Amino acid sequence: MTLIEDIPPSEPLTLEETKEHLRITHDADDDALAALIRTARQICEQHTGLALIARDCRMYLDAWPGTVIELPRPPLADVAAITLYDASGETSVFPATDYAVDTVGRPGRIRLTAAPPLPGAALNGIEIAFTAGYGEDASDVPSSLREGMKRLVAYLYLNRGDAPDTAIRNSGAGPLFAGYRVMRLA
Repeated sequence: MTLIEDIPPSEPLTLEETKEHLRITHDADDDALAALIRTARQICEQHTGLALIARDCRMYLDAWPGTVIELPRPPLADVAAITLYDASGETSVFPATDYAVDTVGRPGRIRLTAAPPLPGAALNGIEIAFTAGYGEDASDVPSSLREGMKRLVAYLYLNRGDAPDTAIRNSGAGPLFAGYRVMRLA
């Protein structure tokens, strides 16, 4: 499985609210803070397995894994298309009437309701295009995730140069993220 995610069009925290949280009144560190906001989102998403701001994603499979396909990066907002590639690279669309989409479950799922054709390409012959994320605006992201990100930004801002792998624990963001972690049963 290969996953390709577009860069989200915005961040879950604005520069203004981050500066207010840090009690910063000057503009000298705006570029550094914007970079820390991106870093905090990436750390949060890596830790939880979520997509915070809605973005387009494409998952590529070599073969059908069964009749139920779990999609990474919840929450799942929508499945745009399932495309099959043949050996020469030609495409065909698997009809949306032949599958059902679960956007409520975590992770989101696709249930095939008709027998799918086999992809002709040996590798990455199935492409599932979908949208993942809570929404397009920062206000769509749960407040505890946003608060955890503020704590991460504050920690990283005050401890520049420290390894980010300890930031979740040392910033206090971990308990705010804990309820959102995507856990998989083996």
